[in-house]
Amino acid sequence: MQFIDKLNQATNNKYEFLRISKLNLDIGTSSLSLVCLLPEDISNDKFTDEDKKVVENFCRTQIPETFSLKIAFVKNRLNKEAIAKQVISFISSKYQTLTSQYDASLTQINFEGKKIVIDLYMSSPVIHYCENSGFKDKLAKFIYSQNCSDKVVVRINVSRTVDAEKLLEDRENVKYVDIGEIDIIGDYHYYIGKDIGRKPRYIDKYKKEMDGICVCGRVGEVKRINIVDKESPDRRLKKILFKFTIDDTTGKMDCLYFAKLRKAKKHEDDHGTGFVTCLDSLAEGDNVVIFGNYRHSDFSDKNELMVTKLALCKINFDSMEKRREDIKKANKIKIFQKPQKYEVDINENLLDMIWHCDYILNNKFIVFDLETTGVDVDNDEIIEIGAVKLEYGKIVEYYDTLIDPNRPIPKGASEVNHIYDEDVKNSPYLEDVLGFFMDYIKGYKLIAHNGNGFDFKILRRDCQKYNLPFENELIDSLTEARKILKHERAHSLQALCRHYNIVNRNAHRAYEDSEATAKVFVKLMDDYYSKENEEDEEGNN
Repeated sequence: MQFIDKLNQATNNKYEFLRISKLNLDIGTSSLSLVCLLPEDISNDKFTDEDKKVVENFCRTQIPETFSLKIAFVKNRLNKEAIAKQVISFISSKYQTLTSQYDASLTQINFEGKKIVIDLYMSSPVIHYCENSGFKDKLAKFIYSQNCSDKVVVRINVSRTVDAEKLLEDRENVKYVDIGEIDIIGDYHYYIGKDIGRKPRYIDKYKKEMDGICVCGRVGEVKRINIVDKESPDRRLKKILFKFTIDDTTGKMDCLYFAKLRKAKKHEDDHGTGFVTCLDSLAEGDNVVIFGNYRHSDFSDKNELMVTKLALCKINFDSMEKRREDIKKANKIKIFQKPQKYEVDINENLLDMIWHCDYILNNKFIVFDLETTGVDVDNDEIIEIGAVKLEYGKIVEYYDTLIDPNRPIPKGASEVNHIYDEDVKNSPYLEDVLGFFMDYIKGYKLIAHNGNGFDFKILRRDCQKYNLPFENELIDSLTEARKILKHERAHSLQALCRHYNIVNRNAHRAYEDSEATAKVFVKLMDDYYSKENEEDEEGNN
């Protein structure tokens, strides 16, 4: 039962408006700290100092007498931006597989009185899962726990930019998927239980609560915590809580085991308690295999493995590392994007104008943008390619794909473009898609904003690396903007969008920046040729 539920039960729901946004029980420092959220409009006579004392006294009943207690009472103002961040945090920590399947920029948060309504936009392949897996209820429960609202409603919508049948392209050479099992050398030496019949799997395979899992790894951070019997007159020792971590090189997992006591023989009493447990010999650096239940703890506010079986073992780390490298180089399952028909938003059809200049009407363009691991044109790698086809002054098609750079994405780059390692892990390598992209743009005039300074240089570099022709006519919309809008102080894409009243739905993402650049370019050319015609007419007169 969660902490707030226990409080409500003990006080006949007198404080059901309270929320616990942060709770930290630190056994190492013997302390409990928590932040209690109060509704913004609650008055001092509805929640008095006496009420605060009641909450504090209840908290003290939940922890040992020796523990210190710190409580902060904070009024909670419902804030759309804060709730949007909570949604992202929940999905990235509890449902990492969904992070690349929903468009965070389209998330809508609305308030109906004290009810929070959240609209998420997901790709077609995961809609059924979100509707039937309990995801919506769990997200609603989480947001409810973080905000003083009466109710939270989560609605799932289909993202306009993603379609299941169009996104996924099977490849004949995809034959192998790593199931994440680890080889153990030799026999087990059991400390707890017996007959662990399963092969241990990678720790990073377990992202959510699950019973009956089997993992292994190197033991670290071993702590022994004495649990005393509070009801006995002499407060005698009742059991020992063993708290430790295991690390299998794919990730770490926190483990807990409450060990029963037996009387020690003279040569066994290393801790001077007169008792021993089955885990007294467990030491940091030991290799162990564990069977247990992986569950969320209200006290630590994270998932922990409750151990039911444990054995010493010898892990074949060398074989595991080689296997991971072989898999990485071999046939990974990848998600391949295909070009998509562009669906015009009738509420923002900025390119559907009555008149366009001849230059726009008589030429075909592809506007593209690259997101990369940094700004070094010699060394940084492409992690996203976005492009739109511009014909007769209208966007008719778009192409967008993430790229696995085969190296970690720096934190600084992710903070700008919001593309993380998790997002690209099932994306193709550059060599898988660059040939297709160069065929796709063949015969079109190629446009990029600051292309001469960045995008064209990187594309030319990679074409040379993979021996691909790059023969397009190149147009830098930044250069054109500086020539045409001489009196404007700024010519960044953001500044030009403001100048022409164009909305960039998700700045610093390749597809959205390409879309915005295309709209800006049409406006620039129409302005330029309109002024040129006016000057010609004045000269003739």
